[in-house]
Amino acid sequence: MGESHTQMQPLLCDYDPGSDYVEAVFSLFATIRLNWESQQRSLALLLTSPSHPEEQATVAANLSIASAQSGLPTVLIEADVRHPGLSQRFGVSQGPGLSDLLLQDQALAPQQVSRYLVPTFVPHLWLLSSGTARMPHGLAPQAARLPELLQSLRRFLEEGQGQPGLLVVQGTPVLEGGDASLVGACVDQTFLVVVLGGSTRMATKKASEQLQRARAHLSGVILVQR
Repeated sequence: MGESHTQMQPLLCDYDPGSDYVEAVFSLFATIRLNWESQQRSLALLLTSPSHPEEQATVAANLSIASAQSGLPTVLIEADVRHPGLSQRFGVSQGPGLSDLLLQDQALAPQQVSRYLVPTFVPHLWLLSSGTARMPHGLAPQAARLPELLQSLRRFLEEGQGQPGLLVVQGTPVLEGGDASLVGACVDQTFLVVVLGGSTRMATKKASEQLQRARAHLSGVILVQR
């Protein structure tokens, strides 16, 4: 596993409820929910960036918190196996997770997948960490299993929790390899997190083009400040 590079930026629940930041995150969540094509089926989102894992991890975590606080059952999936850190952010131990599931030989049934979901301190929010198994080549060798995993997580929400919910995938930065493109081809919507003053126009353009070549549904750009 790679060393954690995720900065301990505040989570949504650390801000004053009426702050501009909280309003911005809930506005983003409301926009996503309005554009949810079929609310009878759980929605799977990918959040990635050209090259800033820390900022995209913060956005993914806070969007997941906003979703759960709005009453939707939500699963936050740490698909960035190169920069693990979400477990630390939520104060839970780094245990088996995504990598361990993908490297198993058995089918990824909802009952099996649910054993790897860790409840967080936010009601209705579960974390699927990057896991403990080594994946030196990223997700590519197990890419064929990603749709099966996402389908099992949808069933966990729809059957186990009694209603469709939200799957938020925190992916590897696009320009660090092909993992984000692989995930983008499997989810319903993809958002590119762009850091003001940090992500160059050229890098953002290259990342957008790479996602489009992978046939990811690029739904928008999220601008953030460091």
